[in-house]
Amino acid sequence: MVKLNNLFAILQTSFLLLFLLLTGCKQRPNEPLPNARPETYISVFPDSALNQSTSNLHLHWWGIDPDGWIKGFVFSFDRKNWFWTYRNDSIFKLTILGQDTSYDFWIFSVDNTLSMKPEEGQGVDFVDKNSDGYWDLGEPFNLSPNDCYDDTPATLKFPIKNTPPTVEFAMTGEFSGTRLDVPDTTFPIVSFQWIASDIDGDNTISEFWVALNDTTNWVVVPGQFRFLTIVADAIDDTVVDASVYPSSTQILGRVPVQGKLKMRLDAENTFYLKARDIAGSFSQTIKMPEEGKRWFVKKPKSDFLIVADYGIADNSISFYKSVFDSLGLEYDVWDLRVGARYPRRGILVPPFPRVDFTETLMKFYRYVFWVASDETNFDIAAVSLPRFKTKGGKVLFSFILPQSTTPGFDVGKAISDFSGVVDSISSTPLTGFVPSGTKILNYNPQDTAQRSNYPVLVRDSPSDNPIDGGKIVAFLRELYPSINAKPIYWVEPRTQWNNKTFTIGVESNDKSFLLVGFPIYRFNGLKNVPDFIEDVLKNFGILAKFSNLKR
Repeated sequence: MVKLNNLFAILQTSFLLLFLLLTGCKQRPNEPLPNARPETYISVFPDSALNQSTSNLHLHWWGIDPDGWIKGFVFSFDRKNWFWTYRNDSIFKLTILGQDTSYDFWIFSVDNTLSMKPEEGQGVDFVDKNSDGYWDLGEPFNLSPNDCYDDTPATLKFPIKNTPPTVEFAMTGEFSGTRLDVPDTTFPIVSFQWIASDIDGDNTISEFWVALNDTTNWVVVPGQFRFLTIVADAIDDTVVDASVYPSSTQILGRVPVQGKLKMRLDAENTFYLKARDIAGSFSQTIKMPEEGKRWFVKKPKSDFLIVADYGIADNSISFYKSVFDSLGLEYDVWDLRVGARYPRRGILVPPFPRVDFTETLMKFYRYVFWVASDETNFDIAAVSLPRFKTKGGKVLFSFILPQSTTPGFDVGKAISDFSGVVDSISSTPLTGFVPSGTKILNYNPQDTAQRSNYPVLVRDSPSDNPIDGGKIVAFLRELYPSINAKPIYWVEPRTQWNNKTFTIGVESNDKSFLLVGFPIYRFNGLKNVPDFIEDVLKNFGILAKFSNLKR
């Protein structure tokens, strides 16, 4: 009985050893399983972008590897050019090729068995078995080992809908206080500025179309510009050709674009603008002036301009006009103060004086009479008069300053810059109130050899100027002539300013620029201001052009 039990135990152990041996040989613990390829997935947020998206497309992707982890991805938009990335998302700017464009996106993941170390954005080649230039299913990529990547890339089709551009005016003036739209009255040189954008990228804006009054006649401006100036070619008719000069900054462009606009003179005009993108889509058309406003283009009557930069309530400008009328002169008036209310400048001051004001002087005028009651618009004078002088322009400039001027603004330098006839002026007034009867002398009381041929002028009084003679005149300052000029007027010594005299009028050596630091109209006590003005104009040569003088 014991032997049988022992035999049974021996057989049982033998079968167990045989089973273990057989099952152990089948599992082969030292031989690894083959690498499993990863799988790749794509998403776009929001999902509605799969229907129609803009050209800025935000894509997300990821991979799943059953026996490892994802090392990177390879993607393409055309199946010809494939690129490596370590990222899991990106925003792609896709080019709009027409009103609507479709793009296909392919991407596959690469797992951690990759033996290479590609750089971000590095190109990845494939074996083009059929030599058609495109990757096709079953064609291997040059990645090692060849089972490290998903050989069935994930793909999505993206219909890209073109978005029209937008445009709006942005008349941001170069000087503080200027208006943000076209003035209601201008001369025939006017600038416009705008901003434009496109969801598909501002670089997709290919051009701007502009029109003047007639929206069947458009002129095309290249898309890199956001500023232009319209310049009348001539002023010999009621409707004239006008050229369009685009610029990248607030200056007059160097070359006009092809095509002409039709500008109406002594009439109202309307400017139209729209943007066009590379797909041919247009923005909405905008116009200036807006509804309820007007833009009147004034035709220059002569080459003589009065700049009324005068904010004192008196009859100065009317008086000067009467003098010029009596001389038989035609003239234009540019009022820089009408509608002004600090810190806003006058409503006829253009947003871009460096272009509109300066180029108007340069193109249409030879003579300027500028009357200023303070330094408000000296910055405009500083950007315009130097250029005006270089082309032979002649200027009579009369100014008076308040007791204290704009903080931080160097009035003396500004006057020196725009006139060239003074190096500076006294930083503070040398007089208080100037009493009636005060003389502006044509000689220097301290050196009578210094004198001019202009008449002595006397401050008015209520008896000789019933309307304005009783109003205050004050705060005269000394002018310091430059080497290019000579003094022509001196203030009479009086006890009110310690019996001192100082220079108050200066003229350039060539008699083309005359600067006086007092309000000329208020020194007509001897009724000879018209004689002074006539003498100046004779020196300018303007009177020689007129044969019908009344005086």
